[in-house]
Amino acid sequence: MKVFDDEKDKLLDHEYDGIRELDNHKPVWWLWLFYFTIAFGVGYLLYYQVLGWGPTQHEEYQQEVAAAEARFGTPEEEGDPVEEFSWTISTDQEDIAAGKALFDNPGQLCFTCHGNQGQGMVGPNLTDEYWMHGCTPRDIAASIINGYPDMGMLPYGSGTKLSNEQVQHLVSYIASLQGTDPPDAKEADMSRTQPCQEGPLSSGS
Repeated sequence: MKVFDDEKDKLLDHEYDGIRELDNHKPVWWLWLFYFTIAFGVGYLLYYQVLGWGPTQHEEYQQEVAAAEARFGTPEEEGDPVEEFSWTISTDQEDIAAGKALFDNPGQLCFTCHGNQGQGMVGPNLTDEYWMHGCTPRDIAASIINGYPDMGMLPYGSGTKLSNEQVQHLVSYIASLQGTDPPDAKEADMSRTQPCQEGPLSSGS
């Protein structure tokens, strides 16, 4: 093994398989950085864990929540949108047209499951007299607002929230589809549906 003149003083005594180790000291800046991390760790332990001067994670969270409430106000609890609204079915053509625009909007996904004429595809047929979840205006609104995630229908169809007025327009449009008898309408599953006794065009809520 060749040893350079400037390395003779750095050679350590131990040798392994013909290899000898040089005693190269670490840079001073590295050592000071290492010492700083040790000191910081000890100080952190004392400040937060031993002496308890610093806030815990739970206390920090509560402080941030309090600061947010002071800045933005306390959020009010939202009530049940189905129960707090007087649901009716409008026969006004502008309301029905607004509902159709929502139904046909790709962002809401209504027509992708129920068909562009309500004839039913993956979702049930909306044009016959058989209903799975009730046919009153309130029932229809509840189906739209709450959805049936376990059956593949998100709240509001796509999860994008609508106002109660928009839902009312959708309810009115769906009611207008009754009896339209579109081609290739999906047959009702009689094991899961029943005839609407009150009639979807009822104006009661």
